[in-house]
Amino acid sequence: MRSLPFAVPVGAGWTEGDLRDADDVEELVRAFYRRAATDGLLGPVFEAAGVDWSAHIPKLVEFWSWQLFGTPGYEGHPLLAHRPLQAATPFRDAHYARWLEIFDDTVDERFAGPLAEAAKARAAKMATALRRLLADCPADLPATPDETGETGEAGEPCETAG
Repeated sequence: MRSLPFAVPVGAGWTEGDLRDADDVEELVRAFYRRAATDGLLGPVFEAAGVDWSAHIPKLVEFWSWQLFGTPGYEGHPLLAHRPLQAATPFRDAHYARWLEIFDDTVDERFAGPLAEAAKARAAKMATALRRLLADCPADLPATPDETGETGEAGEPCETAG
């Protein structure tokens, strides 16, 4: 994958070891999903979804590049896209917790700095928003992040039945 033309240059607020460009995002995405897809708890969810990784990884790289660098190009509704999966393989609290644990560990093993921390914070917000949306909580959470990348307030998820 090519580096972004406006990747964060060294010396311009970038911290050594932090995420810097789309190549770093791709490294993170591939490492994370390699672990998540083979995880004992999360793996069956990905298997049931029949993920086409050759198509999904580039979309994930676009999404995270947009979230972290403001890179244009991502089109989609990341929260709504998971609704059909919820019917086939319901997401439980343990799924969200494990997803975040693996994501945070993957970031921490490879990167350190403000953008690495931002990635973890965005992942936590996305998990909370997804949990609330799929639980049909009465909250005003947009189905896709707004122009700032925000997905709504990251308050406590509502209680789910069962």
